[in-house]
Amino acid sequence: MQSWIHVIDWRANVHPQVTALTDDRGTAYTYAQLRTEVERRAGGWAAAGVGPGDIVAVIAKNSADFLVHAFALMRAGATPAFVNWRLSVRELTEVLALVEPVAIAADAEFTGLVDAGWQGAGVRVVIGGGAVPDTAPGTGPDTGWTDGGTLAGPVPPRPRLSGNDLLALVHTSGTTGRAKAIPLRHGALMMSVADFAIEIGDQVTGSRHLQILPLFHLGGFGQCMQALLTAGTVYIHTAFSPETTIDAIAADRIEFFTAGPSMIDMLVREVRRRGATDLSSLREIAYGTAPITPSSLAAATETFGCRFRQIYGNTESQSMISLLAPEDHQPGHPRLGSAGRVSFGWEVRIVDPDGRDLPVDTPGELLIKGECLFSGYWRDPEGTAAAFTEDGWYRTGDVGRLTADGYLYILDRAKDMIISGGENIYPAEVEAVLARHPAVADVAVLGRPDPTWGEAVHAVIIPVAGQAGAVSADEIVSWCRDNLAHFKCPKSVEFVASLPRTTTGKVLKRELREQLSQARS
Repeated sequence: MQSWIHVIDWRANVHPQVTALTDDRGTAYTYAQLRTEVERRAGGWAAAGVGPGDIVAVIAKNSADFLVHAFALMRAGATPAFVNWRLSVRELTEVLALVEPVAIAADAEFTGLVDAGWQGAGVRVVIGGGAVPDTAPGTGPDTGWTDGGTLAGPVPPRPRLSGNDLLALVHTSGTTGRAKAIPLRHGALMMSVADFAIEIGDQVTGSRHLQILPLFHLGGFGQCMQALLTAGTVYIHTAFSPETTIDAIAADRIEFFTAGPSMIDMLVREVRRRGATDLSSLREIAYGTAPITPSSLAAATETFGCRFRQIYGNTESQSMISLLAPEDHQPGHPRLGSAGRVSFGWEVRIVDPDGRDLPVDTPGELLIKGECLFSGYWRDPEGTAAAFTEDGWYRTGDVGRLTADGYLYILDRAKDMIISGGENIYPAEVEAVLARHPAVADVAVLGRPDPTWGEAVHAVIIPVAGQAGAVSADEIVSWCRDNLAHFKCPKSVEFVASLPRTTTGKVLKRELREQLSQARS
C-alpha cells in the first residue's frame, strides 16, 4: 500500500513532535497533530455524506487548513479537486461542470463566487479561516455554509489506497481555452518528489520550507508534499509578497523555497531596498516556468548566496522532466539558457511534424514518456487522444532541442502560452472572449515582456468596419474582466488594420512579437 495517507501515518509515528505545517494565519500542526486533525475532519466529511468515489472542489487561498482538508478528503476516500480561486464566475462554472463535485470546500471570501457558479445541492464548507457567511434574521434564507473547523464524526474505515489510485484533480484551461482536469496519482507524485529530494540531498527532518506558490497548482502542492515526505516543516504564506517573504526568510530561518524568475527579481529588489538582511539560512532556491537570465542570476546569487536549481515540467508529467543543476548556474556557464539534463525515469524525443526523430541540436516538438506521466485528461477521451501519439508518447507542444552532451533547450512555449507571475495563460482562451465583443472583427493575443511579472497579456485587435476609434482599450479590458480571471486580461491593447498571416490564414505571432519589440525600441 502506497499513498499520502500512509506518509502522514509514517511521519506521525516516527517524528510526532516535529512541526509539519504552520501558516501566516497562526495555525500550526505537528505531525502527530496533523494525523489527528486529518482523521477528525475525515469523520466530519463522512458524516456530511462525502465518501469513496466522490469529488470535492477546494477553492481557497494557501493555508495549513487547505492541506488538512485535502488530506481529510483522501482519508474519507474522496478526491479533492483544486480550483483556482482567481477564476471568473463563468470559468468556475465550466470547471465545476467538468469535475462534478458533490461538495465544495472554500474560503469565506469565495462563498459568493461559489454560490454564483455552482448550483449543486451538496454540502458547502468554509475552510482556512474566516467566518461562515450568514444572513441577518428575517432578511433571507440560510446560506447553507458549514464551518469546516467544526466538522466531526466517527472516523471512517480506511480506504484501500494504492500508488495507482487518484490523489487529486488539478484543472487547466488547456491550449484551446477549454477547461481540462488532470488526475494526479498517489504513487506518481510520491516518486516525483522523492526523486527531487534525492537530487537535492540535504533536505532532512525539520528542514524549513517556505511555501509562496499557490497550492491549487501542482508546483505549490508538490513542494509541500516533498517537505512532508522528508519530515520537513512547511511555512505557508497566504499569498506572495516580496516584503513578507524576505521577513520570513530572516525570522523563520528558511532553507528552501520555490519561485518563478520574476518573483526572484522582485525579492532581489526588496533586499536591495531595505539593505542588510540576514539570509544566511538559505540553502537552495528552485525556480521554474522559464530560464533565468544571466543578469538576474548574478543579482540573485550576490543577494542570496545560495544554490539555484531550475525545474522544467508540466502538470501532465506530474514530475520534473529535466533539471538544471546548481553547478550549471555558475556565471558564464554555456548551458545556463537550457532546461538542464533529462531527469531520472524519463525518455524524451525531438520530432518533426511527421513524428520522425530529429538529429541532435535540431529544433522540433518535444515528446515524453515516463512512469509518472498521466494517463489522460479527466472525462475527456478526445483531448486525451489528441495529446498522445499512437505508441503512447505525450505531445508536450513545446518546441525543444537536445544537445550532444544531453542538455534540453525549450525554444518556444506550448501553443504560444503566456506566463505572467507564474500563471499559465493561453492566448486562445483570451482571444475567444475578445472575439465576442461586438466591435472586434479579429484579434491576436500574445505576451509582451514585463519587468515585474515576466510577461503581460497584450491584445492586437482589428476593429469591425466603421468601429475604428469608437471602442477604447479601457472598454476592451473591462469586457475581459467581466468574463475572465483578472490575471488573464490584457494589460495593453493596440488597434491595427491587419494581422500578418501565413498563406493558409494562420496569424504569424512571431512577426507580431517582432513588431511589438520594434515599437518598444
